[in-house]
Amino acid sequence: MKCMLIGGGNTRGGAWETENIDREVVKMTDKAMPQFLFVGLASSFADSYYDAMKNIYKSLGCNCQYLKKKNIINNRDIVEAKINNADIIYIGGGDTIKLLNELKEYNLEELFIEAFKKNKVIVGISAGAIILCNEGYSDSLKLRGESDKYEFIKGLGCLDLIFSPHHSEEKYSEMMTEIGDRKVYSLENGTALKIVDGSISLIKSIPSADAYLISKNEKKILK
Repeated sequence: MKCMLIGGGNTRGGAWETENIDREVVKMTDKAMPQFLFVGLASSFADSYYDAMKNIYKSLGCNCQYLKKKNIINNRDIVEAKINNADIIYIGGGDTIKLLNELKEYNLEELFIEAFKKNKVIVGISAGAIILCNEGYSDSLKLRGESDKYEFIKGLGCLDLIFSPHHSEEKYSEMMTEIGDRKVYSLENGTALKIVDGSISLIKSIPSADAYLISKNEKKILK
């Protein structure tokens, strides 16, 4: 099992805050020209999001494809072929609840869970990282105007972790009011957890950025 959970980072508008992380993702495939598949179901701007990611991963030597909504709706065979053929499956950020709802609506949950068990590199950034874990601390309800608070949201449970992207002191303070017995990996933009067969290491693209393991009694900086 090979996985990269990214705390966030700008990949558009001339900025590339995840460069070291993306380079490491490609190395993890052990292939000269990996097949890259982008999943943009969490975003309302999936086409432009894919264009940005295609530019990045094409520059790193990948063949790039996109899991388009029309394929998901109209042609299950194309969806399964793209997932099976991918060396890297990159699940983009956005609205965590939207992503989970669409995976359920189109019966994609099992396809992603099965892909996770195979020799592929599974990447999630922000909402995409949350859904790979047991739980994540998400701003989804804030984005929807349904709450003014972050919420713990259940993911697919591929990884026995709790993940919080876009760490900030404001978010940390709010998390502490409802953390209970949880242990949460909370990552700033430009940091990622690289997970290979259960072994976790930290990758940074922004040298000054930090990542933390947080519990009710401790806030530990990851090295």
